[in-house]
Amino acid sequence: MGLVVFTGCAEIAVGQSVTVSVGVGQETVGGSVVVPINLASLGGTHAAAVQWSLSYSSDVTGVAFTVGAAATDAGKSLVCKGSTCVIYGINTNTISDGVVATATLQISSNPSTLTIPVQITGVVAATPAGEAIPANGVSGMALLLPALAYADSSNLSALVAASVSPSAGGGLSQTFTFVFSGSQSANLAGAAMLFSSAPVTENSCFIVYDRNRGTIQLESDGGTSNEIKPVDSSSTLQNRQCAINATSVSVTPLSTTINVEITFTSAFAGRKNIYMFGAAGDGSVNTGWVQRGVYTAAVLPPVPAADSVSPDVGTGITQSFTFIFSDSQDAANLTAAAMLFAPLLDAKNSCYVVYDRNLGTIQLEWDNVMGADVKPVASRTPLENSQCVIGATSVTATSILTGITLDITFKSSFTDAKNIYMYGADGDGSINTGWVQKGTWIPD
Repeated sequence: MGLVVFTGCAEIAVGQSVTVSVGVGQETVGGSVVVPINLASLGGTHAAAVQWSLSYSSDVTGVAFTVGAAATDAGKSLVCKGSTCVIYGINTNTISDGVVATATLQISSNPSTLTIPVQITGVVAATPAGEAIPANGVSGMALLLPALAYADSSNLSALVAASVSPSAGGGLSQTFTFVFSGSQSANLAGAAMLFSSAPVTENSCFIVYDRNRGTIQLESDGGTSNEIKPVDSSSTLQNRQCAINATSVSVTPLSTTINVEITFTSAFAGRKNIYMFGAAGDGSVNTGWVQRGVYTAAVLPPVPAADSVSPDVGTGITQSFTFIFSDSQDAANLTAAAMLFAPLLDAKNSCYVVYDRNLGTIQLEWDNVMGADVKPVASRTPLENSQCVIGATSVTATSILTGITLDITFKSSFTDAKNIYMYGADGDGSINTGWVQKGTWIPD
């Protein structure tokens, strides 16, 4: 078969394209791994023919292709030469999204890795008229599961990817504990732990435990290689997403526990799902990929914000004001807040209120700002200076937000329009919002 070349000059709408992606297949070392080849259309266009080439390492000793349901339903045929294939037919039918083919990869009996990337290149697609459509490819992977010999196969029991701890949270570094369990015995032969925004192994923190070899491995960014170390080694494995530090494995009659110390990189910042995969025996007993947690990797330093005051404009002698502050990481990081009613950013002869989270207090500064009257947040005892009276107060915190509610009565001498300023600080105060004007009020 010669290569099929799609040409043409028809106008394709902006945003129209097709993607041919290789999925993930799983099998025992020495077996044959079946990976799907999927077609997906974007922007309303549909292809009548597609072509691609696969490449992989020498761990794959042979490959065979089979036409998929999406191609068959469109009356198309599959023809391959080596690892280059084309889906086509003598009709004008377009191919629906779905599996257009499967690739069966024969794996070496002694592969160099338990994860074999399957790269896709040379993707082209065409309309029924033979005109080219923008096309791209997404690579996949063959995941190998180490085999264990058992004298009595009845010892193999259902395997469960039971839990990860912590299963939620965030931070730059964390020791995670993964627990795999079985109803009869700790028969875990291999396990994979994946931190990714989706169940995709490329550009992720993808860790594999091999019980036969007693090793931990970290896959490379593109999944084309890996770094390996003995489980108890103190050496570090690293890619662009994470570094694997200390690791340990412990086994009880019914479970296997894998501890992994992970440091995430700033490039991998953001919310990541935690997936687990476990396999027993020859790999026919496995958990499949299971999501067991969510973790925000590489949390950036906390940043406070003075968000709003409600009401932020109006008039009146007496009013209940609610001030909202936030922190990019956690509401507990906000240690202090200040609220100032004044015609200018000057604390003297103003209504200047300070909240101290550590002490759990509200204070109203004196006219000369040389001292303050203080009370616990929940106290209904009024605080008073020449400008205002602070009555009932309360503070609530949820997630990243802190709300401070103050009942304020302004004195008759404190007339004309006043700006409402807010100030928030984290920790020792070195990280703060500065003074921010958030409203205007006329005590009248």
